[in-house]
Amino acid sequence: MLYEDLLAFSKEQLKDYFTNVQTFENQFEWSDFNSSCYEAMYVNNSYEKYKSVKELKNEIPDLAPMCKKCGAYFMKKRNESRIKYDVFMGKQFEDILIKFLKEKCRINAMHGDTTNKKYPDCMILGPDKGILAYFEVKYHAAPFIMASNNIGRFCYEGSATLDHKKIIKQLEIIESDIERPVFYLHWIDFPCLKGVFFETSEQVKDYIYNPDAIFERKHREGDDEKNPQSLYLHKIYSPTLAMGTFEEFVKIIKNMKG
Repeated sequence: MLYEDLLAFSKEQLKDYFTNVQTFENQFEWSDFNSSCYEAMYVNNSYEKYKSVKELKNEIPDLAPMCKKCGAYFMKKRNESRIKYDVFMGKQFEDILIKFLKEKCRINAMHGDTTNKKYPDCMILGPDKGILAYFEVKYHAAPFIMASNNIGRFCYEGSATLDHKKIIKQLEIIESDIERPVFYLHWIDFPCLKGVFFETSEQVKDYIYNPDAIFERKHREGDDEKNPQSLYLHKIYSPTLAMGTFEEFVKIIKNMKG
């Protein structure tokens, strides 16, 4: 599985970066338990036969005790959304994926044009150095524990967030200025479900304008440090079961190269 290769590839970099940061017990790890979760929660699951957490606990050994530990850990007060730390951490995951795509998948990925911050953060170049596609990287380690109560979905599937207003602005730019495919890569690292999944800007456009899909998160102390124009409290939770796999993303990009 390509995600396991990614973890092995980035192990030392992640270890160094998170040396003094508290992480969940199996963050940045993969086990037979996670393999079972991937199969039951993603591969053999769909919105037509949407599995509840209760059903999954009966299907997956060790899920029930992991859910208890997950709930106790992630229900605690989160970090205060320090903007400089959040931005720097996000760049770490971009760097890792760019390096992995280059060295292991032979895909010429790189950071985007920093002078135009409204464009997607990363891009992929073809053999002629022309831009083939753009992509954004979203890392998710904390499941939305109360997803069932707040958005009517289960935590394992309804926790991959996008900033509603930010993505709306970006979709408008994609429509008017970018004549290239745009992908959103979700690096999901929950205690149960793990992997890199993707959705296209077209998929995002299909659901992001639905007012029923918007959830407003609580204000955090660190929000006061942010420029009001860069403060996004309204979230959209991407439908994980509708996303493609990391392997499928790599295949699409390689087919684009010809």
